[in-house]
Amino acid sequence: MNTVGCIRAKLGTTPYFIAKMTAGQLIDNVGFAMEMPEWEDMSADEKMQRTLDVNRVVNDIVPYVVEDKDRFFNSLIVDIYQGFDEITFEPVEKVFPSLPAAYKVPMKDMGFLTFPGNERLIALDGQHRLLSLRIAIKGLMGLPGWLNKISPSWNDLKPHPELANEEISVIFVEHRDTTKIRKIFNRVNRYAKQTSRSDNIITSDDDIFAVIARRLITDGQPLAPVHGIELVNWKNNTLSSRSKNLTTLSALYTISETLLKDERFSSSILPDKDKVEEAYKYVSDFWKISLDKIVAFRQYMQLTEEDKPITSLRESNLLLKPVTQMALAHTARMANIKNVRWEDIVEKLNRINWSFDNDLWFNILIIPSANKKMITGKDAIRRAGMVISYLVMGNKMVSDEIKDVTQIIRDARNDENSKLPEMV
Repeated sequence: MNTVGCIRAKLGTTPYFIAKMTAGQLIDNVGFAMEMPEWEDMSADEKMQRTLDVNRVVNDIVPYVVEDKDRFFNSLIVDIYQGFDEITFEPVEKVFPSLPAAYKVPMKDMGFLTFPGNERLIALDGQHRLLSLRIAIKGLMGLPGWLNKISPSWNDLKPHPELANEEISVIFVEHRDTTKIRKIFNRVNRYAKQTSRSDNIITSDDDIFAVIARRLITDGQPLAPVHGIELVNWKNNTLSSRSKNLTTLSALYTISETLLKDERFSSSILPDKDKVEEAYKYVSDFWKISLDKIVAFRQYMQLTEEDKPITSLRESNLLLKPVTQMALAHTARMANIKNVRWEDIVEKLNRINWSFDNDLWFNILIIPSANKKMITGKDAIRRAGMVISYLVMGNKMVSDEIKDVTQIIRDARNDENSKLPEMV
């Protein structure tokens, strides 16, 4: 790479150049801080980049680059680590002095950036995107040479040389002061606010679980608004005691993800239309049966249709908590594995004591304190799902599953002699 077209700009005290490069040019000319010979000897104050997460690149970003025709990246920030004193910027008006006067002012910062040939370019922000392009284009050969261990699944990485023609926007900054460069990296990442989980679910069209969660709350679907009252809180991930919602969009996502876990769907690649429809029907049927047959849900729906408060119901029945609903999804998944109809399981669910005062749920669903706070987290929800599964179909469980439930109960009681609860 010798010359690129660019726009010269300045922000604060930092001059920079905005350019367009092909992905092939990028991976051939821009490197990673970790690959610099002096990296290992640099102190914490000298390093201006974080460690690459190759697992995230291979598992999440490369499939997006390879398979999504609508792929898009924001600009990579490239540090001109060496050779910045010898680069030359020539504005268009200097190369073409006969430009009409009307063009000269707007084009005074448009021109060409020429590199000396011995430059060293380092990805300052966007190194994971850069590595994903390298692996997507070169396949297995694009993996970093410093990796000590390669996952067996990575042997399936295939090269896609056609992606070398993809065009990427790049911002070049000069490395005149390491402290300043570190500051740029820090500020760019610190002030880049992550979108919320709800925002991601609302806007993602590649994630089948998000697509299903959104569809469930549309008109005519199981969790559509009732008389203008939304059954699902799609703005926040929690419900207050006064909330009129049954659940949250985040919970719908997790429930869909759990129910479809055995299908091994990707959250970054939407399957074909028939697969999506089949998956949606399965999740939708789960909700239709649950809303129709679970007594607590029927009570909720009746109160909602009459526009009455549901606070007392939520405060007395754990099924009105999204955490418990997510645990039910684990039970529904196990029922499917055991070839037990969800309708039959639901009938048994109604015989369980879902009171906050039921000590069965202490340290499983709730913390046994004055405010009875719910226990959250994926593993906690799974454990609760296992206990519920035992209550309604323990006779279908294999010995390892029984042992798992037994240990969950004993850990919750802090007693290695605790016995399993009676099945309903």
